[in-house]
Amino acid sequence: YQRRVHGDSNLEIDNIQMASSSFPNLPGYVPTHDCTKTNWKKVSHDHLSKVTNPKNADVPLYALPRKPEPDLPPAKDPKSLSYSQTQFSNPNGPDIKEKFEPNFVKLDKQVLRFYGYFQESVAECALETSKIRKVDFRYYLDDSTLSISEPKQVNSGTPQGIFLKRQMVLKSDGSGLKVSPSDFKVCGDITIYGRTYHLYDCDQYTREFFANIQQPQPEAEEAPTDNFEKKPQREIKVHDRDFVEHTLGGVRVQSQKQFLDKDRKVLRFFAKSEDLPYTIHYFLADDTIEVKEVHFSNDGCHPYPQLLKRQKLLKNPGGMFQPGQIPLVQEYINEADFFPDKPWEAYSRKFEILSVDGFTSQYYEKKYGRKFAIGNLDPPKPGEPMPLVVPPYNGFGNEQDSLGYVYKLVPLPPKKDFFKFVDNDKVVLRYSAKLNTTIQEDLERRFIISYYLADNTVSVYEPPVRNSGIEQGKFLERKKYKNVTGLRDFIEPGDLIVGGQVIINSYPFQILSVDKYTEEWINANLKQLFIRNIKPVSYTHL
Repeated sequence: YQRRVHGDSNLEIDNIQMASSSFPNLPGYVPTHDCTKTNWKKVSHDHLSKVTNPKNADVPLYALPRKPEPDLPPAKDPKSLSYSQTQFSNPNGPDIKEKFEPNFVKLDKQVLRFYGYFQESVAECALETSKIRKVDFRYYLDDSTLSISEPKQVNSGTPQGIFLKRQMVLKSDGSGLKVSPSDFKVCGDITIYGRTYHLYDCDQYTREFFANIQQPQPEAEEAPTDNFEKKPQREIKVHDRDFVEHTLGGVRVQSQKQFLDKDRKVLRFFAKSEDLPYTIHYFLADDTIEVKEVHFSNDGCHPYPQLLKRQKLLKNPGGMFQPGQIPLVQEYINEADFFPDKPWEAYSRKFEILSVDGFTSQYYEKKYGRKFAIGNLDPPKPGEPMPLVVPPYNGFGNEQDSLGYVYKLVPLPPKKDFFKFVDNDKVVLRYSAKLNTTIQEDLERRFIISYYLADNTVSVYEPPVRNSGIEQGKFLERKKYKNVTGLRDFIEPGDLIVGGQVIINSYPFQILSVDKYTEEWINANLKQLFIRNIKPVSYTHL
């Protein structure tokens, strides 16, 4: 194999040509083993991707002109130190007063800065044939890396910014060695990746660094200028720049500092206009305003969320402008236009400010000396309740179902007594009756009234009578009927008394008799009927 030696103590094996080897790939058994290396720590791939020194080569320690201030934690109280934290004296020599720091820690944030330029040809341009491009060199001592950046110029037409990302750069002589600080010299040239740069100056710290290592830098020279820098630049007005940016699809905030300092800071005003409540929001980040409607329950207004969307408001709109008539400078409403004793106007609509929130009150009192009342919009007083008028029953359908539409917009089905339905299922009281009328044809007509205890419904059936000339069958269908004479809402068993009269659907019926089951039920449940002065009835066939 071939070995190339640089210096007295540094041995670098650059080129090894071996056909095959039976040696195990362990430290000490391979030809590439460095006998002077004692630290074999493994480095993670994540750390290698971040560090620009992937070979983990040793960094030489330079004599720095100004040492960085150590960032150490505060010293502990001696009383709080345990036995394991007690510092003992060094028996082999003097005590060590300085903590050990590796070279990359001592050289951290130590950067050498040079200023240079290179000349670039310009084709097919009547203004100039070449231009001077100025760049900044930054050499980082902690890992021997280099970065090159180009300051941006307005309307230069050239992509500027980072010219070379931070990385380790090799020399152009083919030696394979990295660029070192001694390769940079003011008034000299340096070649990086085939491009030659001329250095004309460096900063003050860099001069102190080279003077400390006995290599002072020469005095700075004046950098040349090209025709672009000599040509007077036209001042770009603000409205022209905004127009171009909007045309290209970009919108920028006028003041980035204003956006960062006042983001999410909003002034809130509670106001009234035309007896309607509104909330005004003023966004301090970009000086935009929105007006939101405030709605309460049963206020009779459509729930529109906003009266005016978030935007900048002109102080004097001045109507519609034709193309070319828009003024170059327009004045917008800002935070200073809100007063506690003056109405605020937006598009000829006046808003009376009633109160503000706590943040807005402190903001105006501290900055403008204006005192706003702190509060919120109170909901309007509820109106007097209107008496509920129940319309009379018209006879169609079930009355309880009809009443559901009176009390609720979306009615619920009427609740039924489930236990009563189960206990009185198939319990039917039957009565014999006739019409209480003076009409001769109806005197001989007979009816059977059936009362169903399960749901308090009544049905009337007319049995056939020979040679009566009247069609027999169902006289009244089964349903609940109103009690027009009693105190109850509907007809109940207590209203059906033998010898008494009951009106069912405007038909007066006189009860003649009951069957045996009904007689026994009435005699057993007299107390439940809440009817006084009723004696037990005798059994009579229908």
